[in-house]
Amino acid sequence: MTNWKAVIISLGLAMGWVIGNPAVARGPAPDPVAEAQMKVARVEALTQHLRSCPSDVDEMEHLAALYMANGSDDAAIGPLARALQLDSHRRSLWVMLDAALRHLDRQRISDEELALRAVEFRRSLNGR
Repeated sequence: MTNWKAVIISLGLAMGWVIGNPAVARGPAPDPVAEAQMKVARVEALTQHLRSCPSDVDEMEHLAALYMANGSDDAAIGPLARALQLDSHRRSLWVMLDAALRHLDRQRISDEELALRAVEFRRSLNGR
């Protein structure tokens, strides 16, 4: 059976090259304002979810990943610290924390600072 989606994409790319403008085949450029609004909405949705499910380690990890993807490595430490309090054996959390610290040009973080960041993150969810 033919994969029609691949055929249509190939034809679109070929038409773009034929008419001399390959960008036509790719469609309109992404709107940076719309992208920023989507990211803010995603952070707000995750934060709202964590208010109602404060022990959801998966969503804390997703929130930290979203912060890091947008260059807010310092903001990612709070949800990571709280997630590590709840599931200290999850290797992906430690790897992400290490990456955030590297991006901040830090070698390590103390247990006390991690605990403080976790408390600050919990307070931020409660609006205090």
